[in-house]
Amino acid sequence: MDKNQPFFDPYNFNMQPNTINQQNIDPAIEQMPNPMMYYEQQYMYYRYLTQVLEYKIKLKEYENLNKQN
Repeated sequence: MDKNQPFFDPYNFNMQPNTINQQNIDPAIEQMPNPMMYYEQQYMYYRYLTQVLEYKIKLKEYENLNKQN
């Protein structure tokens, strides 16, 4: 995922629409953000959380092993 990509919040109704001055694009379609961007960000956040949880679980297991020895 591109780090320069702005965060897309589908529930933020105050978001400023992108201003593209093309004749062929309908203004209603022009203001609709790409939902794939939202899903991709949510997936990356899910992956991050699962990696953090796995790390914490492994750390606890390692600490328990050291306490037993």
